[in-house]
Amino acid sequence: MDNSTRETDVHDLSLSVIHALAMVDAKVLSYVQLRRLYAALVHAIEFVNGELAVRTNELRIGDTARFERPKSSDND
Repeated sequence: MDNSTRETDVHDLSLSVIHALAMVDAKVLSYVQLRRLYAALVHAIEFVNGELAVRTNELRIGDTARFERPKSSDND
């Protein structure tokens, strides 16, 4: 597994972005700033949706192992 593209919680870059978005006060932004923020968020949503779709498809092709539940010894 390539760990260079996987971040741990200590270095999770998404947390800093989420925190920054929580700090945004839209009421103090100009119209132009709001439009830029909106465009960036729409782009981010499209990118994240694409990445989620890729990872969902990866899970379907065998990344997840499925096992039958062991039979209970009570019925023997």
